[in-house]
Amino acid sequence: MKMTRSIIAGACAAALLTLATSGVRADVRPDPGDYTGLPAGTNLLLAYAQFPRADKVYSNGNKVVDNLDLSVNAGILRYVHFMKLGDYIIDPQIILPFGSQKIGLSDSKSSGIGDVIFGGTLWTIADLAKGEHLGWSVFFTAPTGSDKNQGFALSNNRWATDLQVGYIRKLSNNWTVDLIGETEFYQDQRDTKSQKDPLFQAHGHLRYHLSDATYVAATYRHAWGARETLNGADIAGRKNNGTTMLTWASFVDKQWQVQLQYVHDLKVEEGPKISALQARLLYVY
Repeated sequence: MKMTRSIIAGACAAALLTLATSGVRADVRPDPGDYTGLPAGTNLLLAYAQFPRADKVYSNGNKVVDNLDLSVNAGILRYVHFMKLGDYIIDPQIILPFGSQKIGLSDSKSSGIGDVIFGGTLWTIADLAKGEHLGWSVFFTAPTGSDKNQGFALSNNRWATDLQVGYIRKLSNNWTVDLIGETEFYQDQRDTKSQKDPLFQAHGHLRYHLSDATYVAATYRHAWGARETLNGADIAGRKNNGTTMLTWASFVDKQWQVQLQYVHDLKVEEGPKISALQARLLYVY
């Protein structure tokens, strides 16, 4: 009887950690302007700081936790190199997340290196003069992170493949629209063998250029799918989540750009409801 109770308690704790961290990860989803095809030979170094917070957790549209007290302090280092491949521009890149998290409700803490992400984009349209760009991306996430089986948001202990297509169009001297579609596929979790359905996401950014160096942007993102099961039982239900984001970005000189963002979940069917402050420093050379 004690063993049965222990198993049930362990399963409940694992489910809580899965729900708590399912919507929190190192956010390398496309920012405004990310699908700009730059000239071959350009290099980018980027450093991100992200601070997601969540108290409420939802499952199948119902609130299941009201005092989660989840806080994540995450950093990301990213290197991007633009080069020619025949007649096309491509940008192989590598992304390394790291950070720490605390879940007050379960009194758990985790920290370390996240799962490494690598891949890149190929542009079939890269017209800086007209402000039109069309890029096709593939990114792979490798299960290299710390605390893979302890509910650490930056590690998921499974391979993932992320396919994206992004289109940018300059509407006028002051307005630009960015539209991105995304599908992510997942390998079975390497320790538990849990299975996760594909995640589908749509991103829309509307930028207003205050000057050649500075813009503000409003973003809406929506995510569907990513139901996760273990032996036929649901661990996490299907997402139908909507998120809004405000961005300010400015080049302080020809090589350095500073970006600040506020992110807020409007609708959450599955996972924690998150608000976050984010910052990014970009160096072009």
